[in-house]
Amino acid sequence: MSAGDTDHDYSVFARDLGGITQEEVMGRGRIQVALPDVDVQRFEARVRKTGVLERLQDWRAEDSLGEGFGGRPALINDRAILTGMLLANRGEPIFITRLARLFQHELSDASRALLGLEPSFVSFVEHVAEQNRWYSNTHRAFHRMNDLMDPFPQERWRAKTHTEIQQILNAHDSALELTRKARLDEFTKLFLLMTFNEQPRDVRRASRKIDLSFDQTYVGTPTTKGYSKKGLSRKVTEEAATADLRTLPPGPVDAYAGWHVRTGERTDNRRGELDTASPQTKGTTSTNYAWGWEANIAVRVDSEKPGSRRFPALAVAATLSLPNVNVAEEAVSLMRAAKATGLQPGIGDADKRYWANSLVERLHEPAFAEGFTPSTDYRVDRLGVQGGANGALFIEGGAYCPGTPTALQNASIAKSQGTIDSETYRARIGARKAFKLHVKEKADGKGRTMLRCPALGPSPTVTCPLRELLQTRKIADKERPAVDAADLPDFPDKICRQHSASFDEAEMRRTQQAFDYGTQEWDTFHTHARNSIESLNAQIKAGGTEDIQSANRRRVRGMGAAQIIVTILLTNFNLRKIAAFLSDKFKADMRAAGGRPAKPNLIRRRDREFRNPYTDTYPAGVERPDKARPAPSDETGGPPLRT
Repeated sequence: MSAGDTDHDYSVFARDLGGITQEEVMGRGRIQVALPDVDVQRFEARVRKTGVLERLQDWRAEDSLGEGFGGRPALINDRAILTGMLLANRGEPIFITRLARLFQHELSDASRALLGLEPSFVSFVEHVAEQNRWYSNTHRAFHRMNDLMDPFPQERWRAKTHTEIQQILNAHDSALELTRKARLDEFTKLFLLMTFNEQPRDVRRASRKIDLSFDQTYVGTPTTKGYSKKGLSRKVTEEAATADLRTLPPGPVDAYAGWHVRTGERTDNRRGELDTASPQTKGTTSTNYAWGWEANIAVRVDSEKPGSRRFPALAVAATLSLPNVNVAEEAVSLMRAAKATGLQPGIGDADKRYWANSLVERLHEPAFAEGFTPSTDYRVDRLGVQGGANGALFIEGGAYCPGTPTALQNASIAKSQGTIDSETYRARIGARKAFKLHVKEKADGKGRTMLRCPALGPSPTVTCPLRELLQTRKIADKERPAVDAADLPDFPDKICRQHSASFDEAEMRRTQQAFDYGTQEWDTFHTHARNSIESLNAQIKAGGTEDIQSANRRRVRGMGAAQIIVTILLTNFNLRKIAAFLSDKFKADMRAAGGRPAKPNLIRRRDREFRNPYTDTYPAGVERPDKARPAPSDETGGPPLRT
């Protein structure tokens, strides 16, 4: 054997390592500590609770068209990969190398057997080959799962020319995208639903409704080089005239990402439409735009007792999408996914980018069909009177008497212009409620509801000269606002001439809200809801444990892989949130009990578990052995006297 034959001559490893041990070399400086079996068992059970494993098998069966792929079984299964990802995310990035190290070094033999993994052979001589083998197996296992859900499959090993990007776009299968996007969203839904169900029953059902606050937050790509969809054809033409393509600068890797607008106007394009959001000049790329995706997240909020902390603010639904594309549709997906909790649909709160700017047929009507009612702020151009029907005025989500004083009609406009202060505004909003039409009959199957004049009915809220002669019975005397004769319409319509009039709810759907806009009730809930989603975004974004904004903690490319990892991050975030909530609740109970726990058992441990010879007492539940009682004493220390 030659001295240079390193394939068989292991003497090359017998070298001086200085003060570094072989274990440190094998761990590349990391301390390899085995995880407790109980932790592995707990997270493995949570993976099984999601129901994702069964869905992955179903999707494989769908893709195989009933034919088996053949070959030997996978060395690392889906259950092991998902459990490993939950365990690996302990303040560390979720890298394939991190997963492989966990499988190889940080699991006991019992935990490996639980996850269906083969034993790990630890040998300094063969440790490099062993590490490569675990990495390769882990890499293949992750991508087998990812391939089932990746909406935009493509080669991602190298940078592309713009010509290659155009070819990828031309070869895209839109039907496959829809199928795999639905799978990806179901994957996320099942994991977040599992965390919701991990809460105690009384916390889950603190409210019978599921109220949401949703928004988007940026998720970066591992490769930040992007391209302009508007200028793609021009780039392709320029490359066709280039003699040597090797002279071109490195291009993008991910064809299916987009420009996130950090500041400025954002758009909401339908699927398949050209996204016009792109850097205009080279200098603005790093300052105002970022190449990546958007995480759409819905957090549970409380419309009944805003800010009362009856339950933790969990992420109950999430998806990933291209920037500036299908913003409204992704919001509907969040509401639909949140209904899986089994609670009744409640209120959906969002900023102006959603309810205020979306088309009714894209957001308001689908949300209404799912059972959710909006809560939002209005655009300035939609304050005040926005049309009407049957003589009534449509003002900020409600139908009002045509005789409503002008100052009350334009209260929100005056507040936005700064001509009145907050106190005056609230007073006018409160006074305006008296002029709101009353519901006589709820909406029928055709979406039409019967409303009547606020001066009619058993409990009128205003007095009106047109209605005084129609009163057939005496109403209890109390002070009510009066409609000024000067504010009456010159030609009264149905709402002023009839006992009631029919209104189509669809006509008011754009401005409809759960609470009267501008009231203290609306402001309290809207502030609570916006703070909740902004707080969640701040916790999971840059600088936090999850850090979903930065791609430095997840190197796998593609939107499908990004959503899988973001799902795992949100799952662990929810579990920590629940634990912290229960810890705070326990502390509050301790304070209420005077500084100690609400006594499950206040007997000292030594009295609960051991016999006390001094007091001759035995642990709770243990009977005292029968024995003869000592003879009565004369208290002199001697035997009793005979009598």
